[in-house]
Amino acid sequence: MSVVVAVLAVGAGSLLFRLLPLLGANRLPDQVTRVAGWAGLSVLAAITVRAVVAFDDPAVSGAPLVAAVAVGAGLFLAFRGRSLLLAVAAGAGCYLVLSAALSAVS
Repeated sequence: MSVVVAVLAVGAGSLLFRLLPLLGANRLPDQVTRVAGWAGLSVLAAITVRAVVAFDDPAVSGAPLVAAVAVGAGLFLAFRGRSLLLAVAAGAGCYLVLSAALSAVS
């Protein structure tokens, strides 16, 4: 429930920041825009971490660890400036290879 509240709060704040210039405010202070950017990034990071930790695939032993490695591979490529499609494909491919390897070992 707290994740939903956080997403709604950041979404409403984002909408408000986009509407302010239309309503007459010339420019928001730099500190406000910087904090708003960090708030949005923090919510995305929290959702990602929660999804990885709570991930449960009965067919794969150690599914949260495999998911963490796959997300880490995608994030690494994204931070290196690669395209979104490549980052997602690398994460998905990493998950498939690791889960198949762990299933074969088990």
